[in-house]
Amino acid sequence: MSGRFWAVLAVLVPALGVVLILSAGMTNVYGSGAHVRASVGGWIPDGAAADTLWDAPLIDVPGLSVYAVHCHGQWRPDFQLGATGPGHSNPCYAAMGMYSNGGEQWDVFMMLPDGNNAIYRSSVNHGPWHYYVGPLIYEISPPFP
Repeated sequence: MSGRFWAVLAVLVPALGVVLILSAGMTNVYGSGAHVRASVGGWIPDGAAADTLWDAPLIDVPGLSVYAVHCHGQWRPDFQLGATGPGHSNPCYAAMGMYSNGGEQWDVFMMLPDGNNAIYRSSVNHGPWHYYVGPLIYEISPPFP
């Protein structure tokens, strides 16, 4: 086979992988709800105070989520593939009962270029994100006294 064939194949295979991951995340892994969640490596000191905690997204797209999970002045990478959701295995949040209270979470994932709509995502009981398009929701601030 020619070098051109292999060059085209080298571009198409990773592109197809990206399309499959994104479409799996948007469709809840084609209805299966399957996902892979892993905390990669151990805790690494980050110089933050011992009473700090937060999760910071490094990559957050449908089907793939990589977060830096911070707890007690340390951090570790947390990885989700497939049906990604809001829970990222932060023991500080777990100790506060954040993962056990249930309920619904939602946020604006992306504003659309028309300026009137956005892609929203919601999760019930820290399950997989569900994505939908809707009009922008504006919060009206209370009047000044």
